Amino acid sequence: MQQVVDYIEQRRKEYEDHDLFTRLLDDESLPGEKRLAWGPSVVPFIMGYSDLNKYVFRKSEDDARTDPLQALLNAHTVEEDFHWQWMLTDLEKLGADSRMPLSDATRVLWGTDFAHSRRLVLELAALAADAPTYARFAMVEAIESVSITIFTRCRGITLRDGGECEFFGTKHYLAESSHTIKSPEVEEERLPVLDEARRQEATHMVDRVFAHFDDWSSALLKFALDGNGDHEGAYRRMIQESRAQLPEAEAAAATAF
Repeated sequence: MQQVVDYIEQRRKEYEDHDLFTRLLDDESLPGEKRLAWGPSVVPFIMGYSDLNKYVFRKSEDDARTDPLQALLNAHTVEEDFHWQWMLTDLEKLGADSRMPLSDATRVLWGTDFAHSRRLVLELAALAADAPTYARFAMVEAIESVSITIFTRCRGITLRDGGECEFFGTKHYLAESSHTIKSPEVEEERLPVLDEARRQEATHMVDRVFAHFDDWSSALLKFALDGNGDHEGAYRRMIQESRAQLPEAEAAAATAF
């Protein structure tokens, strides 16, 4: 398993060169609000990841008692339980916390602009389905390596008021870097030895996770550059586009029968 963890670190270093970082997060000439303009579009993923932790990665206490890797995964899912609340606080700081009817909020969250984050949750759930514990452990380790890379780059980004975000800032970085699953003791002493076939399966899982996050990160960059931090304007456009789709959808449905 340690070989798989080492491979994850190799892939993480490759991910550090993604355009999301080089073209946006690392550009200190931009105000913090623009460097973090992708923030609202991650809402479906962060909330969905919270559910993945609760309902997919976490297993019963009986399973955890007989499987040390599952015990680590269970502990990790508990550590992640509250992080999404920091994100909701940050939406207001980023000027992205509009008041709107629930119907309009649904149009925004389930619109095409946020599709990349909804799709990523489904892709990860599909990967995890029926995967053995060692493959799911590799999957979560890969996700965490993406997370620590992103929040390392978010750390220290200040907004116009001179403050930092909580989720998109140092506070979350410190929480991510202190997770039990990433501790040296876990990596050195508690990881099982995998045979070649299982190591290859876990490595393949890592590659697929990074491929999905590469696509997702490209979508975050596009969202940020296209919207240029005008969240109110983007929401109005999404709502209008969603409403305009209804007559077309009804007409298409009518011709299908």
